[in-house]
Order: sequence, then C-alpha cells, then structure tokens
Amino acid sequence: MTTGAADTNPLSRAAALLGKGRALFTVSSMVSVARIAGAAAGFITQVLLARYLQASALGVFYSVVSLVAVAGLVAAYGYPAIAPRFISRYREKGRPDLVLAFITRARREATLYVLIGAVGIVAFGLLWPGLDHVTRMALIAAAAALPASASLRVNGSFAGSLRRFLLAYLPDTAIRPFLLFFGVLAFIALGIQFDAADVTWLVAGITSVIAFTQYALVQRDVPKMPSAPPPKRLVRIWRREALPLIIVVMFIEFFADVDILMLTPFISQAEVGIFGVCLKIAVLVGFAVQVAQYIVQPDLADAHARKSYAPIKKAMAKALGFPLAATLGAFALFAVWGNELLSLFGPEFAGAKVPLLILIVSQLVRALFGPNVALLTVLGAQTQNATLAICSIAVLGLSNILLAPAYGATGAALAVVIAMTFWMIGTSILLYRLSGLRTDALFLLTGGARQAEDA
Repeated sequence: MTTGAADTNPLSRAAALLGKGRALFTVSSMVSVARIAGAAAGFITQVLLARYLQASALGVFYSVVSLVAVAGLVAAYGYPAIAPRFISRYREKGRPDLVLAFITRARREATLYVLIGAVGIVAFGLLWPGLDHVTRMALIAAAAALPASASLRVNGSFAGSLRRFLLAYLPDTAIRPFLLFFGVLAFIALGIQFDAADVTWLVAGITSVIAFTQYALVQRDVPKMPSAPPPKRLVRIWRREALPLIIVVMFIEFFADVDILMLTPFISQAEVGIFGVCLKIAVLVGFAVQVAQYIVQPDLADAHARKSYAPIKKAMAKALGFPLAATLGAFALFAVWGNELLSLFGPEFAGAKVPLLILIVSQLVRALFGPNVALLTVLGAQTQNATLAICSIAVLGLSNILLAPAYGATGAALAVVIAMTFWMIGTSILLYRLSGLRTDALFLLTGGARQAEDA
C-alpha cells in the first residue's frame, strides 16, 4: 500500500519525470540545441547576404571564407585532431606537465604557420593578375582573419579534450553566427552599402574577439606550472601523428570549404554561390552527426587508454540515434518545402531543391556509418586514415571535374555523395581489419555490438 501511495503522489511523479528529463538532457543535446539556434541565425544571415550581394558576390565571399578555414586548419598542423588522445593519456597518467607541454607546443607551431599563411594570402591578393578590387580586399581581410580562425581551432580542441564542450563548440558555432547576423543587420538597418570584402572584414573582427575570449577561458583550465620544453622524442611523436590528420580533418570537418575551393575553377561565381548555399545548409544539418561523434571521442580515448573496451558500445549508440533523427527529419522538411525555403535567398536559388536533397543524403550516409573515423583516430591509425582521406579527396576532385561542368549544382552534389560514400566504406573496412569493431547502424541495430562487451 505504501508503494502504491507513493506512486500516485504528484511530487513523486514529478520527480520521476524530472529524472527522465535529466537523462535526455545530455551534453550532446545541449550543444546541438545551441548550434541549432546558431544555425538559425546563420541561415537568416545567408538569406540577407544572398539578397543583398546576389549570387556572384556571395560566391566571392564563400570562396575567401573557405580559404580562411582551410588555411587555419593547415596552420594548426593537425594538433587539434590528436589533442583528445594525448591529453586524455597524460591526464590519466597524472602528468599535467605533459599536458602543458603539448598545449604550448601546439600553440607555438600554429603561430608560426599562421604568419606564413597570412603573408602568402596577402601576396596572392595583391599580386595575382586579373582580380577585381573587391576580391583583392576580401583576400586581405581573409589574411587578417586567419590568426583567429587557427586559434579557435587549436583552443577549441583543448577545451573539448578537457571536457569543456560548451566552450569548445559554442564560440565558433553559435556565438559567431549570432554576432555576424547582428553585424549584417546593422549594416542594412543603417543603410550602409557593403560588398563581399566588407563582410569578410566583419567576419575577421568578430572572429578575433571570440578567439581571444575563448583563449582566456581555456587558459583557466591549463595546468599552472612553469613551462618546460617537452622531450624531443614526444615532439617527434606528436608531429608524426598530427601531420597526416591535417588531410583527415580537412575532409571531415572542412569538407564544405574544400569542396567550394575545388569547384571555383570549374563553375562561375554565381554557381559557386548557389551551390554554397545548398552545401552549407546540408552541413548545418550534418552538425548533429559531427557533435555526437565529437563528444564521444574523449570517452573512446579514455576507454582505449585504460584498455577497457566495454564502454565503446555505449559510446557508439550515443553517436547514432540523434544524428539519424536529425538528418531524416531535415530530408523530409526540405523534400516538402525545399523550393519555398530556398526562394528566401532569392529567385536565383529557388530551383536548387534537388542538389540540396542530394547533399543531405551525404550527411545521412555519414550518420549511418557511425563514429568510425573517431575510433580510428583513437586507435592511432593516422597514416591509414590519411591515405583514405587523400583518396577520398581525389575521388571528390575527379567527380567534380566529370559532373560539375556538365550538370552544375546537381553534378557537384552527386560528387559529394560519391566521395562521402567512398570515404565511409573505406574507413569501416579499415576499422574492422584493425580492431574487429563495426560502428555502422545496421550492425548496431541488429545487436552485433555485443563485440564490445565481449572485449
């Protein structure tokens, strides 16, 4: 009787519901919700820019911003990709001195490469023949944005490795879109005439402020002790494992920017703008996949460091459900209202529903194969991973050459699906050969993930 009375107590029922709510309110969902808000701000900003700049000027803006992103990735030298593995290992061993040495080394190398990259971009913008004034100024603004772009990349990875996920993701993926939205809105409200270069300068300023703030907050969690040069043996290991991951991360996290740069010589700037809108919408949809797989990476790294593989099953399941729901929901939404939503960008974009749906399928493919790339990184398969990434970029480039000039945005979208499918199949085969593990949805849903428990 006592149990029955407790079950009918409104306070008990409320407490039970609250407990269930807390279980659902994971870090992954919190970051994803914040990112959705940032994506909404980014979507509105893209609408404003498309209507104000038109497709050709928007193509210039996309090209220079993509250049900043790719150059910032190269300047970081792959250290962000290996940070979860090494920082988790050193924390597990109780070696804060090595954590500090790793962070210090990564920052110093990134600073050097940023300077080289910025000088190269400025030289290109000033000396390359045939560029118009706006494009030259946009390239100089891109060089100014490069230090902050690399800083967000490096310090964001440190924050994620230290399990400060909000600090890792929100500055670049939620706060920056909102600030850019308000900046563009202010230009329009004040009647200020702006072009692609002006917007790039705005991005450079916003990114610099956010990067400095993130650095200051991350610094609070960095071990407080005198910094000593790390052993040369460790530096060689870090550099050897970080270098191939530049290509891996370029393909995984900066795929849209690489593809836009790759397409620029083959299609007009207006077509770049139209395809860029579709690709960026698809990548925003795929952010749910990226967040879920990124957040489980420290769990995978910790399990590998402890030689305990049972938690891998749970981590893989966490990285499957939400991404599948998000990508399938987005496909249904754009299948029904795609033309209407794209027409918000202007009449030039209204007919791009088919390539957009094809691009969303590419994100669904990525979700269905699970966190195989994250697990390969934890296992230390950087060289094999990089080889697959290089092959996938080659497949993307060849597909673009064959399809984009003939079929425009639809051909470019098909090239994305081809390259993504090639990449996912290759990484899954490699993962199974190295560890006997599978992370794809079919295997997990049929109960095959019992392999993790047996391990």
